[in-house]
Amino acid sequence: MLRKIRIAVRNVIVRPMTREDRNVRRLIGFTALFGVVNGGVMSFLPVLLARLGASSVIISLLTSLPALLTIGFALPAGTIVARWRNMIRPSAQCFYTLRLAYIPIALAMLLDASVAPILIVVIWALTSIPGTLGNTAFYDVLADAVLPERRAVINGVRWALLGMVSAVSVSFFGQLLVRLPWPQNYLTLFAICFVAGITSTLIYSHIEIPLREPNVEARQRISLRERAARLIQPLRAGTGFGAFSVVTLVLRIGLFLPSGLFSVFFVRQLQVSDAWIGGRTTLEHSALTLGYFFWGRMVGRLGQWRLLAAAATAIGVALLLISAATPQALWLVLLAALISGFFASALDVSLFEWLLAVMPPGERPRYVAMNTLLMNLVMFGVPILGAALAERTSIPVVLTCAAGCLFACSLLTYLMARPQLRAARAAQVASTEAAAEMEQA
Repeated sequence: MLRKIRIAVRNVIVRPMTREDRNVRRLIGFTALFGVVNGGVMSFLPVLLARLGASSVIISLLTSLPALLTIGFALPAGTIVARWRNMIRPSAQCFYTLRLAYIPIALAMLLDASVAPILIVVIWALTSIPGTLGNTAFYDVLADAVLPERRAVINGVRWALLGMVSAVSVSFFGQLLVRLPWPQNYLTLFAICFVAGITSTLIYSHIEIPLREPNVEARQRISLRERAARLIQPLRAGTGFGAFSVVTLVLRIGLFLPSGLFSVFFVRQLQVSDAWIGGRTTLEHSALTLGYFFWGRMVGRLGQWRLLAAAATAIGVALLLISAATPQALWLVLLAALISGFFASALDVSLFEWLLAVMPPGERPRYVAMNTLLMNLVMFGVPILGAALAERTSIPVVLTCAAGCLFACSLLTYLMARPQLRAARAAQVASTEAAAEMEQA
């Protein structure tokens, strides 16, 4: 048995024999190296801004400005990507552009502290343009690279691997930032992430998928008014997408209200080191990895709405624990990291399943576009609102308000999602029975 397992692993990872096996190996390598970037630049960029003395509003713009550009570019990006025949080459160029942005960000941090944070935020925001194009294409790449019957398993492995590599990377970079002097510590972090990101994209660029015919509809010119009407139509379609949008709106307000404040709270109020922040993030990523394995199996038993309500409540409790933390009670933050990491994966699983349940199969692109637009509207405005509220009150007050939104989301899930999902399941059962009767006839 062990010999058969070793042969299977060697065939897929060491010497893949088929196009799909080669694609699986490249997707896993691409994801693993992206975990280094995720544990480095993406985890410590807000911390860097806090170290440079940036205000809560500036740090919040790290999330808000990319969201604003995505709002304006999401629909054109879909049209542009629909015209591509070779999905790999242009999307890889987009990912290369993303990684090249680390060089000017690293140089900007060496400027005067009054200029550096703003410049870093602007450069980071501009990366959302190639990022939107690349991420839009990635769904098609993944669909063509792996057969549908293997895709769920491969994605599970990729997400778990991403969590594990991110956890190890965060811990490593936290120690690196403490042991090296400024600015060599952050320059080294950017250099390592740059090499990992470029190598990751190089592996991605070798994925083998067939050329596709460009979408004819993408070449047609549609008026802005017609585009707006098409976007709003899913909210009125009676499919349950309206209830989904209301529940996720409240959920996202709770999640993004304090998103720009954690680094400031850890650095200035709890007075912890970068190594401690790295350890906390490692703990959170480890819990996230375990959560993906666990909740993927439980969603079928609990149902989407129960899982979403439980996850929102648990993360709300985690925010309350962080709000109560002090330099003498840092264990509250570590406990919150375990809870939020484990239940964040439950949010991802339940929202993905619920969104699929309320989207008509033939109209998914329009529904996804509307969901993306609503999400980025929240990502743009709510972090700024949270920063402004923190300046008038305090960060613990904002954390408490965010927890209240998550508790409200749990209640709304019970009131709105439960009837919608039951109706959808009833309609699916009726459709199946009708089809069976037609076959018997």
